[in-house]
Order: sequence, then C-alpha cells, then structure tokens
Amino acid sequence: MGDDCCCGACAKCHACKYIVVGAVVLLTAVYWPMYIWHVLGGLLILKGVLKMAMPNCGHCQPMAKKGKK
Repeated sequence: MGDDCCCGACAKCHACKYIVVGAVVLLTAVYWPMYIWHVLGGLLILKGVLKMAMPNCGHCQPMAKKGKK
C-alpha cells in the first residue's frame, strides 16, 4: 500500500490537487471581490502544502517494513 490512502490516490496527488484548486480559486477571486474566496483559496493551498510535508493522514497507519531475519 505504501503512501496510498484509503481512497487509492497517493498523498502527493492529493496535495497537488489542493494546491491547484486553491490557486484557481485565488485567481478567480479577482472577479469576485468577496473576502471569503481569498480565505478559501489560501486554506486550500495551505492544506496542500501541509499534505506534502506530512503525507500520511491520521487514520492511515504506515506499513511496517520487514527486514531480513
């Protein structure tokens, strides 16, 4: 299973998805000058950066590596 989560996608794919969606939200916030879009875009980017820094989520246990006996 490696660094796969319960949904089957790797953590870096999830992180990149959050960063790209956050950037798109921030870019479209230019046309919608409400403050909430800037906050949501920033939070999505922050979640993506944190997911890259800590790829294993809380409910997924890392697989124990077995050594030679």
